[in-house]
Amino acid sequence: MKRLVIIVALALMGSLVTALPAEAASCPPATVGGKAIGWIKVGDRSVPLKPVTYRKGGPLDPPATNQAAGLSIRNAKLTAKRGKSVITWHVRYGVGCYGSLNTVLKAPIGSTFMVKERGKDPVYFQIMKRDSVPKNRLRASWFARTGAHRLVLLTCDDLQGGVFLKTQAVIAKRVPAPSPATTGATPAAAPTSST
Repeated sequence: MKRLVIIVALALMGSLVTALPAEAASCPPATVGGKAIGWIKVGDRSVPLKPVTYRKGGPLDPPATNQAAGLSIRNAKLTAKRGKSVITWHVRYGVGCYGSLNTVLKAPIGSTFMVKERGKDPVYFQIMKRDSVPKNRLRASWFARTGAHRLVLLTCDDLQGGVFLKTQAVIAKRVPAPSPATTGATPAAAPTSST
C-alpha cells in the first residue's frame, strides 16, 4: 500500500510539472547571436554586442535574447565623425526576461557610458535626450549618414495587451574618456568573455 501511495504521488507531481506555464522557462542565453563583437557598459552592467544588419525601412532585429544587444554593422562606426551608429536590444524577451540593457532607459540625461568593440579602444558616450515614436514609424534621422555623429540606442516600449506600441530611442554623443584624476578611478575595461 505504501508503495502504491508513493507511485500515485510521483505521478501527480509529474503531471503538475508538465502543467506549469511557459513562464517558468528560462531566458535565452547571451550566446544567442554568435560571438560578441564588443560590449556596452552602462553603470555596473556590461552587455555583449552582436552584429546585426538594419535594412533601411526594415524591422529592428536584435539578437533573440534579452541578455545581448545588436550593433548595426550597416550604420556608422562608433568612432565615425559623421552619421549615426545604432544599437538595438529587446526590452523584454519572454515573461520575466527583461533586457540587460534596460538600465540605459533609466539613466539620467548627461550620464556617460562606454562601448568597446573587440580589439579596439573603448569609446565613451553621454546621453543627450530620449525620444519615442509609434512602432514601425522610425525616424530617418536615427539612421542618417550625415550630420554630427551620434549613437542611437533603440528598443520597444509601451507594452499593452502583449504588444509593444512604441519604439524608444536614447540619443548619445561621443565624449572624451573620463580622466582618472577627476574620477579617482581608471576607465573601465570591457569584459573578455567569448559570448
